Amino acid sequence: MSDDLFRIVVAGGVLLAALCALALAVTMLILLRAFKKMKEQVDPLLAKSGPILDIVHRTSVDVAPKIVEISTDAVEISKNAKLQVARVGELLTEFSDRAREKVQQIDRSVEQTISNVQHTGESVKETVLRPVREVNGVLAGIRTAFSVYSHGRRQSVDHATQDEEMFI
Repeated sequence: MSDDLFRIVVAGGVLLAALCALALAVTMLILLRAFKKMKEQVDPLLAKSGPILDIVHRTSVDVAPKIVEISTDAVEISKNAKLQVARVGELLTEFSDRAREKVQQIDRSVEQTISNVQHTGESVKETVLRPVREVNGVLAGIRTAFSVYSHGRRQSVDHATQDEEMFI
């Protein structure tokens, strides 16, 4: 390659580099203006949000210990509630067992009482009916005696058989 051509290529490269540097400078100026406009819009927001952020920070600092205390209390309450539920469960189980035993005991007592009442009823029935039967027998004998003495004759065997059939 000749020196002239080399110089032209180098000059073209320098020119191309100068154009790139110029384009970069223009791009930087455009970005600088855009950032300035954005800063102008954001500065009032920052000025307004500063006190709000301070309030939020102070509130979070004040509330954080209370939140920790509340969560600790909630854990304790939860543990106590679990213990109480367990105790109530044990009491209900114990009460259920006792109630079951008492119901069984009452059931046995009622069955025994019913049996005793039936036995007593049968005894009373037999005790009352025996004298009644005896009195009926004695009265039947007295009636028969009056009948025989009043008619002067004895009744026939057919009549006696009929009386026996009625008795049976």
